[in-house]
Amino acid sequence: MCQINMRQLKIINALIEQKSAVSAAKELNISPSSISYALNQLKKQTGQVLFLRTRQGLRPTEYAVKLQEKYAEIAEINAEKSEFVIATYSLIEMLLADHLHPKTDSLMHFTVMGSTEEERLKKLKHREVDIDIGGRLPDDRAIVCKRLVISDICTLANRDHPRIKDSILLDDWNEYEFINWQRGLDSIRGFVEQIDYDLFMQRKVVWTSPNLLSLAWHCAISKYLMVVPKVFLAPLQKRFPLQGCQLPEHFNMSFDCFIHYHQAMEKNISMLALDRILDTLTIQHP
Repeated sequence: MCQINMRQLKIINALIEQKSAVSAAKELNISPSSISYALNQLKKQTGQVLFLRTRQGLRPTEYAVKLQEKYAEIAEINAEKSEFVIATYSLIEMLLADHLHPKTDSLMHFTVMGSTEEERLKKLKHREVDIDIGGRLPDDRAIVCKRLVISDICTLANRDHPRIKDSILLDDWNEYEFINWQRGLDSIRGFVEQIDYDLFMQRKVVWTSPNLLSLAWHCAISKYLMVVPKVFLAPLQKRFPLQGCQLPEHFNMSFDCFIHYHQAMEKNISMLALDRILDTLTIQHP
């Protein structure tokens, strides 16, 4: 299906409902000549006949009916939603709750993020998920992708750790045991693409979990270390006795987080102002 804008779809919908160009023009508060012009443009764009003239009025072709279904689908998405399905990391879920709870009456239903890029993209396109916040997904014409935050990486440790203070050395990296924020390989590429992959993976990992909050709690009551985006450090320190330490000097890792949603949901996303959630937390590279 070629690129057809919402105004054109709206005209097709009105013509099918009113069965008359004059009535459709009144319904849309435009002139009948605007209707005729739009139909001619659509015929050039699609190469399809959209309506047949009968004694009972305009009769839509099968192609026009499909366009009306598309209009109904987009109109439903654009309507003010009362419920949003959001797939994201546990800590971002917590930050979203803090941001959205006093500002919206909509129901926020959080769900587990897909383990692969393909699964996440499929859920967005099939409307199983309204908003996906995580690592960047492959480009898709139907899906809007905006960077939400970019952050350096730090090591998380117990605030009263007997040896770790402010920074860790390469010897510490090789000696101490780590707990690992487990996600798909796709989502850690930003961590490891700027350093030797074997160096990153040679840590002694004793515990893995996709739940960042439970890992942070475990880090706070043990001697285990944990690699996390620095953007999450302040909110974690408000809840747990933790310290953030610089990585070994030659480590250069970053974390990017993106918000994804279907292009037809732009109005709803703007209403939620999700792009402002991490404004006070964002740590940009120098």
